[in-house]
Formats: sequence, C-alpha cells, structure tokens
Amino acid sequence: MTARTEGVVPNQPSNGIEGYIPNPGGQSLPYPTITKKTFIPEYSLWAHTKCLTWRIEWPNYPAGTDSNKIPTVFTLSNGALNSFYFLNSQPASTTYKTNFNLYHNAQLEMSRTLWSELIHAFGAGNQMDAVWFNQVDFSLKTLEHMVKERPGLFQSYWVDNNLEPPVYQQGDVFLFKVDKPLNQSQYGGIRIVSMTPRIIEVYLAVPTTVTI
Repeated sequence: MTARTEGVVPNQPSNGIEGYIPNPGGQSLPYPTITKKTFIPEYSLWAHTKCLTWRIEWPNYPAGTDSNKIPTVFTLSNGALNSFYFLNSQPASTTYKTNFNLYHNAQLEMSRTLWSELIHAFGAGNQMDAVWFNQVDFSLKTLEHMVKERPGLFQSYWVDNNLEPPVYQQGDVFLFKVDKPLNQSQYGGIRIVSMTPRIIEVYLAVPTTVTI
C-alpha cells in the first residue's frame, strides 16, 4: 500500500476561498481542518483503483452560530467544503459541482435535493449529480482494508436501495454512489469518526490514472 499526504488545509485565511468568508460585522467562522491522502494498493491486481481520502475536523462552533455559514457542502472533484451562504452568493455553476451535505443537521444528503438551503439546486435537474447512501455494518478493520488495499470493493458492496437521506451518529459508516449524467458512476464511503468535535472521513475510489 502506498499512501501520500497531499495537503492539510487548516483554518484558512478570510479570502473567500473554499467557502470561508467573513461574516457581517467582521466576525469570521474558523474553517475546518482538512487532511487529504491517497492510497494505492501494492498488489498489482487491485492497483488499477486508488482511494482518495479526506479527514475533515470542524471546530466547536459557539451556540447560536448561523448554520448557513458553517462549511458543510462537499465537492468530490476538488475536496472543497463550502457553506450554504457562500454557495448562494456564487454563480449556479459552483453549486452544480457540489455533491453532498456533511455537517448540517447531522444528515447526509445530496446537494441536488437541498432545495431549502441552496437556491441554485431547485430545478437544476441533470446539471447536478445524484448521490445515494447506504448505511453498512463494517468494522473499522474492514473499512481500512477497503481504503488501503481494495478500493474497488466500494463498488462491489454497493446495493441500490433508494433510502431517505440518513441522519447519522458517531461510529456510523456509509457507502455512497454518485450517478453522473454524462460519465461513469463513482463509489466511496463516509465514516462518522466523532460528533463532538465533529470529525468525518470521506473516501472515494477512482482509477489510478485519475488526478484530483
């Protein structure tokens, strides 16, 4: 197994990048710390698929914090985590690239159906990917094996079930499938490491030749 740490993004400066923007009155919300790693299986039979991972650690926001300004919407193509407030202030194309909610309401939900939160999501149709979630009863050892040695298993273990967006708690593990209108579906997983502080890991299996 080959692991490569590609970047740690700790509390970004207030420059408007990746959804971290100043609040009215000059107050700013700290940006989560995001650590990205890539795992490529050593065994040649499985090495055609690698696993991209993001570990996201949110700070403990004070009571009364505006939930619209907490970075919560994740984009798999670039690892960006943005707030509803940020996305609603950007062109629709920025929202169209996003995939799912992670933090808000302790619920996993595809961006495409966040009509109350994202003004550009309503009516977007096939301009946005559909994402589905399955809760699974995998041990941490099994999940680690999938991430580091057999990323292709994220697809092999997937079962279409069309369940409602899941509310999660600490220790939960989910598989997800991204239905892309013009491209091949993608598969991955999500692990709820901790609720306080909120720590979530996202895993995405991609061909080894793909660069993200």
